[in-house]
Amino acid sequence: MLVVRSSRILARLDPSHGGEILDLVDLATGRQLLARPPFASSAPQAGDLDEETWTASYRGGWQCVTPNAGNRCDVDGEVHGFHGRASNDPWSVLDTEPSSASLRWSGHGLEVTRTITAARDKLSVHTSWQAMNDAPLVALEHVALGLELLDPEVRIRLPAGRAYELSERDGPTRPPDDARFWPDVRLLDGGSERVERWPLSERRSRLFAIADLPEGGAEAVNCRTGQGIRLEWDARALPHLWIWHEVRTTGGPWRELTEVLCVEPATVPHSLGLAKAVGEGQAVRLRAGERFESTITARPFEEHQ
Repeated sequence: MLVVRSSRILARLDPSHGGEILDLVDLATGRQLLARPPFASSAPQAGDLDEETWTASYRGGWQCVTPNAGNRCDVDGEVHGFHGRASNDPWSVLDTEPSSASLRWSGHGLEVTRTITAARDKLSVHTSWQAMNDAPLVALEHVALGLELLDPEVRIRLPAGRAYELSERDGPTRPPDDARFWPDVRLLDGGSERVERWPLSERRSRLFAIADLPEGGAEAVNCRTGQGIRLEWDARALPHLWIWHEVRTTGGPWRELTEVLCVEPATVPHSLGLAKAVGEGQAVRLRAGERFESTITARPFEEHQ
């Protein structure tokens, strides 16, 4: 494990499992802002995994999801695991300092370098993809927020992008013509729901996308304590956002016990995987030697309630 910290932020990283950020602590309040699953996780596994195996090793936190995001798929005869192999493979440690760490992962014709820096009151994560061979990719920041933000109720603030519910099997791959604008969301049944405030007492499960954001920014604030976190990113690199809000509804490995809010800036507005993104002309395509880059920051804050 690696630890990076500033006067306001402490983050704990695990290079052996996706380089994931397991802890993000606001040192001003002592609150851990990232989520944990309601089960004892299996030992980490490398490789291109199916969803069940990936989930069994999931420990919450914040993953770099690439070169696939969402469904396991096949691209030109090459299997891409659920949420991409980089999210669960070991990463090499290139450099460490008290306030920063640089990690690297290689696979599927790509070399991905990720630098995590704790600077004053925020955590900054810069990721660079370089193609070793011609390669397609999708990318997503899988940020899972936990109970310090959700209990008893969370408020979400987003730019007014087009918002619609997603099916993990059918999409859609683009915003429907009648997609609502946040904070209203078009549901799969054709109805709509207003979703900027979510009480933890209400059982529910929603996966939806907010497409073509005018700017990259999201805030989640605890309605009782005022503890918040603000994510900011370059919407030119990550123009869409997935949100999964789960409160004790989904079975299987989640055991109808999970309480989590995943806020996930992404290159694509659906969770159907790289093969679908390639077919829809939505994948980032790099020629050998080309680069793709993104930066996201996480800043904790408190506001008066």
